[in-house]
Amino acid sequence: MAITKTNFINYLRCPRYCTLDDLKRKKLDADVSYAEYREEELESAKEEILSSMYEEDGTDLIDVDNPQLKIMMPYYSKVEQLAGVVAPKYFKGTFKFAADTKMQESFDALINGIRYICYVDIYNEVDNHFNIIEVKATTSKKYMALGPSIKGTHMPILEKGLDGIYYFLEDLGIDVESRMPRKKYDEARMKLFDRFTSVGHYVYDLAVQRYIIEHDLAEHHGDSSQVKYYLAVLDGDYTFDGTYDGVEPVYNTDENGYDIVRFIDMTSVTKDYMDIIDIDRKKVETYVTNMDAEPCPLDIYCEYKKTTKCKYKDVCWKDIPATNSVFNFIGNSHGFETPEGAKYSVFDLANMGYHSMGDVPDKFLNKEAYQIQKNCFISHKQYIKLDKIEAGVNAIRYPIYHLDFETFPCPVPRFRGEHCYSQSVFQFSLHIEREPGVCDKEKDHYGYLAKDHIDHREDLIKEMIKDIDTSTGGSVLVYNQNFEKSRLKELSVIFPQYRNQLLAIRDNVYDLMFVLKGNSDLYKNLGFEDTNGFNFYDYRMTGSFSIKKILPLFSNVDYHSMEIGNGVQAYTAYEEFPKLTPKDFAHRYQKLIEYCQQDTWSMVDILRGLREFIRNSK
Repeated sequence: MAITKTNFINYLRCPRYCTLDDLKRKKLDADVSYAEYREEELESAKEEILSSMYEEDGTDLIDVDNPQLKIMMPYYSKVEQLAGVVAPKYFKGTFKFAADTKMQESFDALINGIRYICYVDIYNEVDNHFNIIEVKATTSKKYMALGPSIKGTHMPILEKGLDGIYYFLEDLGIDVESRMPRKKYDEARMKLFDRFTSVGHYVYDLAVQRYIIEHDLAEHHGDSSQVKYYLAVLDGDYTFDGTYDGVEPVYNTDENGYDIVRFIDMTSVTKDYMDIIDIDRKKVETYVTNMDAEPCPLDIYCEYKKTTKCKYKDVCWKDIPATNSVFNFIGNSHGFETPEGAKYSVFDLANMGYHSMGDVPDKFLNKEAYQIQKNCFISHKQYIKLDKIEAGVNAIRYPIYHLDFETFPCPVPRFRGEHCYSQSVFQFSLHIEREPGVCDKEKDHYGYLAKDHIDHREDLIKEMIKDIDTSTGGSVLVYNQNFEKSRLKELSVIFPQYRNQLLAIRDNVYDLMFVLKGNSDLYKNLGFEDTNGFNFYDYRMTGSFSIKKILPLFSNVDYHSMEIGNGVQAYTAYEEFPKLTPKDFAHRYQKLIEYCQQDTWSMVDILRGLREFIRNSK
């Protein structure tokens, strides 16, 4: 019987997983080939990439399709190769790493008749000891953010050593109390021991690897004290200088001294993990031995909103409605509370049998948003704050520039000035509405779409600032402003010659979503005392204010018939441009224009629908 590191982590989810994975004794007794192991690891790595792509912009991670995973595969390989290339700058000795997979070092440990195996991304041998370096396709930002805020200043628990590697303060011999209260330091460090957090997930993976390696060494060599364990992650502070070898980016050390990969010493943390992993290993052993097919309570281990969600989630969640379920309550991560003060998680309610919004007793709905959603679901009537909607619409100034960007969320920088996981802009769409309701889908549409993977951002900027003239006033209307405002700010830094025009556009951004979802700052500025809560809700939104949920409520237009109908399909189509025949390229190029055009036309349509809605409601 053999269990890979990846399967170890999956088997630990719940007692039922092993059975749902159709584990048979003949499979358990067979050796796991390198090819099988590699396939499992690559799937896990692709999920990590997708997770990192969306951690900052908050995109819904439930719908992740295979094309998206497929196009991320070369980038995962690239991250591994970059770590292997950069590692000799920080470590002495010899290396075996993923550039040549057949040379990867492997370890296995036989415990109670079960063989646990792992392969090492980078194996670094130095004199009488060696280093294990696990490469993760995420960025360093989440680790550098660990630590409390003292008098408004962030105090990190990690610091760069003289060798350029990052260490925990205590491992550098620094007196923690001289930097922050020890309790605050320990609280921040403890976040690494929750395998369901963005930081703990990767450290747990490395800790499982250490557990297997230590048992292997104990069985065959007897001494594991000279092994050190590191995470290699993309450096969140790295800025690409735009150097290429042909068309391939060359990731030199940047002007601030950062390399594209950052190494973090996790030796002390993974050591503290060993007793935890031993307990978890015993759980896995029990699960695999008992092969219990009975349903388990739904819980955090399902990871239902992550790219790492259990592949059998739909089996266990068959009683949870696809729409308007208890999991669609907006803000459900904050939990529910009864008047008596008893607190419940969304999983608690689901396991109590409250599957749909309508099932949940009112006593649990301690937030106004919960109550609004349930009432709309039961009555099929809309929740409306007409005065706030009207004031929000009236605050939009003409001409209205309906703006939308399409971006490629690349794990490694593509163009000068970009960082790891930059949302690299390759397209914009613009509809100009000069008077209320006066806008033609074709005649008043402007835009730009890069034809290849060469850097066309300056051409895109020139077209955009030519079409958007904020000097005469007007509103730049977007839907979910954080995305567009972030892109405009980034472009203004990379292209300072256009800074004033880009920031002027940014300063005039108005978020159409605020008119419906509400925004306290906006409505305070508009003179309202009641500045919190929704202005509008319809049960058909099923807990989402996304533009694709809102559009059908105010328009007959939708995305269902479109060949490219969402953002993932859009950047997937763009990524495939160099691989297409001229005929296929022309077709896909046009479809991508149509998709981005539809995004801005949707705002025109929603605004038109809101005006009619206001008139008809009076």
